[in-house]
Amino acid sequence: MPHAIMSLFDPGALGIVAAGTVIGTAARCGWRDFAAALKASAGLVHGSFRLEANRKALAQAISAIQRDGHRRADPALPPDRALALMVETYLRRGVMEPISHIRRAERSLDEARRLNAAQVFVWAGELAPVFGLVGTLLGFTQLAAPAGADATATIMTAVSTAVLTSLYGALIAHLICFPLAGAIERRGLAEEQHREALADWFMAQIKGSEAATQAYRAHLREVS
Repeated sequence: MPHAIMSLFDPGALGIVAAGTVIGTAARCGWRDFAAALKASAGLVHGSFRLEANRKALAQAISAIQRDGHRRADPALPPDRALALMVETYLRRGVMEPISHIRRAERSLDEARRLNAAQVFVWAGELAPVFGLVGTLLGFTQLAAPAGADATATIMTAVSTAVLTSLYGALIAHLICFPLAGAIERRGLAEEQHREALADWFMAQIKGSEAATQAYRAHLREVS
């Protein structure tokens, strides 16, 4: 069994398909988008959205705002860029309306990044079988044995390369590229749901705090 598995491993054939897929994908989408897609795929392992850290930072920001007011409060910002921008905007402006605009803008940017990253791997999945076919054609060109060489061994090597490159192209597409595209999309949607839930909670706390402050000021005016 191990021998059968090792017989399916051909570094040269794998290199043809992998290198061709990488170069072809980068040529289609550009190296910047290709690098962004690789970064997004790395985020699937490490996690790019730290839920507990963001929740804790927002809770501390609410406490600081309620205690010191938005002008004097100086809490640590959440690690997530969109949530940090939301908190920073409220601390600077002290009104809710700009936060809604920021949330919509950041949501659109995150969606565009997520779709671009997923699309890069979709393109890679489309190109991998193509370069598998290229490797197959390259293998067929090696069928003619050179003078003095073992014809049978040369033909078997060429046929093996031709078959394995097509196999590698299909495996890379359906076991790596397309699954990564789907995983990036699912992870991005899940992170967006967590981000929206935290943002809604922050805004609800701010509205409650502002309502309590207004009620307290009204009470002071009545007493005076």
